[in-house]
Amino acid sequence: MGEWPGALRRALDAFDEPAAQAVLDRLVSDLSLTTMLREVVLPYLAELGERWVQGTASIAQEHFASNLIRGRLAGLARGWGDGQGPRAVLACPPAELHDLALMIFGIALNRRGWRIDYLGANTPVDEVTRAAQARHPDLVVLATTRPENLEPLTAELIVLARHASLVLAGAGATPQLAAAVQARLLTGDPVTAADNIGWPGEDLAGAAAKEK
Repeated sequence: MGEWPGALRRALDAFDEPAAQAVLDRLVSDLSLTTMLREVVLPYLAELGERWVQGTASIAQEHFASNLIRGRLAGLARGWGDGQGPRAVLACPPAELHDLALMIFGIALNRRGWRIDYLGANTPVDEVTRAAQARHPDLVVLATTRPENLEPLTAELIVLARHASLVLAGAGATPQLAAAVQARLLTGDPVTAADNIGWPGEDLAGAAAKEK
């Protein structure tokens, strides 16, 4: 990968859309999709978030970079609801606006044969439940960066888990909450998490063992 991650950061920080797109084009040509997402895009997004919190990246820089990367991810996600594989409904709970990691998870999961119904950021849990009742997915994944986005929703999550196989993911998903609502817990980066999902009927531990 060499200089490309640094080149991506410099282009995005400078609001240079053509240069940033050129770097991403080169990464797509040089790397596998999962390698690019795991080793370049996800670390960049994590660093950007840290710089924004520290005040070394402006709101404008964060918005510009996030929107450009979202556009590229949307292109990779095109058609991810097609096919004959198992179906997953993906959403972030209310107050969770950061869904790029969930998009990356969906893209990686789709590359493993899954069909994706993407509800995105800030989705009420009762709407996720309605989607699960209508679509009969093999999996529902809720992802959040903060525990306080999920913990007040325990009762609603228990109802959702009765209608679909529920998985909690992201830094805000805790083992305690997953156990309380009878959901599974995904850990690690979104690409690795998608690798470890397995197929319907296969538990996460078994799937993870097969990846080693």
